Amino acid sequence: MNYIVTGPICSGKSTLLKIAEEFGFKTIRSDDLVSDLYDDKDVISKLIRVFDEHKFEPSPKETIKYLFFESYSNRKEIENIFHPKVHEIIKRELLSNNNMLIELPPLKSNASFIKNNKSIFIDSDNKTRCERFIERNGLDSIDIFHKMNEYQTDCLLIKSYCDIIINNNKNKNIITDYFYKEIIKS
Repeated sequence: MNYIVTGPICSGKSTLLKIAEEFGFKTIRSDDLVSDLYDDKDVISKLIRVFDEHKFEPSPKETIKYLFFESYSNRKEIENIFHPKVHEIIKRELLSNNNMLIELPPLKSNASFIKNNKSIFIDSDNKTRCERFIERNGLDSIDIFHKMNEYQTDCLLIKSYCDIIINNNKNKNIITDYFYKEIIKS
């Protein structure tokens, strides 16, 4: 069985994927797909055309990260370049694999994948997620956490499409328990 895994930043999606990998499931992280696309000449040339006044060397990734958080219109332009490519890869993977978990952020542009496939929403309260983020990235990067929270505004809509909802606050075993009860048995 293939699952789309979604939820807000630091809710536990990566933890679920690690558990799945231990049981031989193939996993795909959307961040990895996007990172790989920085090597795609077509993607880079589109970014350069759209944001021609910006310098992309030495790090296109850093430039795009800056532009992404700079404005809503930049974010939409970037999504229009990356999302079709990411979605194409995911469609191909879904057709050719079983026992796979694919992590996608809770965005409207990902809604059809979440709605039309078995899906898992991992939820966690804001305080717990913020603590996890600081533990992983340090207090200096807390601004990124807040920006990602602002960006992931479609969580409630996306959550309503999901087949399995895991509330992952303080119980470290909850994700493992759900994996055994809901995913392995399917």
